[in-house]
Amino acid sequence: MKKLIIFFTLICVFSFAMIFAQEHDKDQKYRIDGKSYNKQIFDDKNNQITNFANWELIQDFYVSPDETKMLVYHRPDKAKAFLITLYNLQTKKIIAEVEPGWRCYGIRWTKDYLIYIWGTSGGGERYEYRDYETLAIEKVVQSYLFFEDLEENLLIDTKYYRPSANGITFYNYSDGTKLKSIKIIDDLYKMVWASDEPKIKAIIGTDKGIFINDYLYTNFHKTGKRKYQFKLDYHFCIEGEEEVEYRTTEMEIDFN
Repeated sequence: MKKLIIFFTLICVFSFAMIFAQEHDKDQKYRIDGKSYNKQIFDDKNNQITNFANWELIQDFYVSPDETKMLVYHRPDKAKAFLITLYNLQTKKIIAEVEPGWRCYGIRWTKDYLIYIWGTSGGGERYEYRDYETLAIEKVVQSYLFFEDLEENLLIDTKYYRPSANGITFYNYSDGTKLKSIKIIDDLYKMVWASDEPKIKAIIGTDKGIFINDYLYTNFHKTGKRKYQFKLDYHFCIEGEEEVEYRTTEMEIDFN
């Protein structure tokens, strides 16, 4: 496996190597001490890849699983913003460089897109699908909480939502295409009405209804091929009554 060596030119020369793990959840990255400056990145044969000026801050770098590309998140001396620079590791040449605008939280590599991830100012995550040749943004998927299922090539939006929202939304992971949304609220109402709890039995046959509002998904996890389970927190009340109950229930969805 390819190694990258960070070369420090301070009073004396230090070097160390890091073998990149292949698990996607480790982002193929090694976090560099943000207080250390004046660095360059070399490959395992001591060939220099970057050519930064003095006092360049390298915050993070990411290597693609096939080890043909590297993205560096860095800031030139006295610059107000960070840049991302994409390198071809075979030619040691720059492919593209842009100012992303927001701090990099992680990189995902797909066949057609480099996914740049950052945390939004209002909370949540933003997946930017960027072109490999220009790093231009071609598609954006945003949520308060994503679940990645690489085995099924699915990116699942499990965000907090209210009744007017779509519910749990499924995207094609590799290109960000929206596949479908499942409105959990419909199944939740059916579950509550079909329960044997005394409160529900007492209003069956009357003109009273029930209200369910304010949802929050937790503990979202995979249970089978395109099958998922999670906890759903919600508020429940009976029409005409002031008491509002905070409830939690377990639910399942099947994307097949």
